[in-house]
Amino acid sequence: MLPVDDPMQLSRLFHLNSEPWLNEEAYRGAPFAQEFKDHLDAARISLPPPVPGGVMALAAARYSVRAFERQAMTGQMLSDLLHAAYGIVDRAALEGGHAFLRRGVPSAGGLYPLEPYLLVQNIAGVADGIYHFDARGPALELVRAGDWQAEAATIFYTWPFIVEANILLCIGAVFPRSQKKYGPRGYRYILLEAGHVAQNLCLAAVEMGLATLCMGGFRDGALNRLIGLDPGREGVVYAVAAGFATAP
Repeated sequence: MLPVDDPMQLSRLFHLNSEPWLNEEAYRGAPFAQEFKDHLDAARISLPPPVPGGVMALAAARYSVRAFERQAMTGQMLSDLLHAAYGIVDRAALEGGHAFLRRGVPSAGGLYPLEPYLLVQNIAGVADGIYHFDARGPALELVRAGDWQAEAATIFYTWPFIVEANILLCIGAVFPRSQKKYGPRGYRYILLEAGHVAQNLCLAAVEMGLATLCMGGFRDGALNRLIGLDPGREGVVYAVAAGFATAP
């Protein structure tokens, strides 16, 4: 039995026991068939075809890239990607002199439990290293200088695909930030929010002529240690590589 007064024990148990499942037989098997659900006895109403434009055009152009080209990214591109993903878009004054900093994604209770970290290489004006994104600046905070690639190669199961990506955005979560209010369900809200951040980044990348690969296959404990997260309170829940796609 799990204690009812501990809002994090249930989700912590799941998080620590959901490392990637290496089902080699499934990976080596025949190509999968996509499944759809049909209500065969239901009345059907055909919808008009969508009118492309704006977000729909960006979403249609987004796809997962598995070969990045070594090319320098500008600091402005990096800034724009981070702002689109999780930047502050509005400031509202609250009672008591406090400010509510709204971001471009929905967040349960406006608590914004995510903290983006970046593994950076080949960006103009930014030395290779590991950084934390402080949206209040906006600014990058250097967590660790120098090369990180050798360690990342053993952490990401997709490493052969992303070796030349300029950015590996690691979406870290501070679990108590949401779960102190919402309990175990707060963990679900954190995962939903991470998905919003990743999609914002992917759509912004398409608009800028960049490519992305969203990743869930990584060794959690090793990645958290590489970044320097507190294992009792924090953890990476999602990662996105961004850079320039290799020409076909």
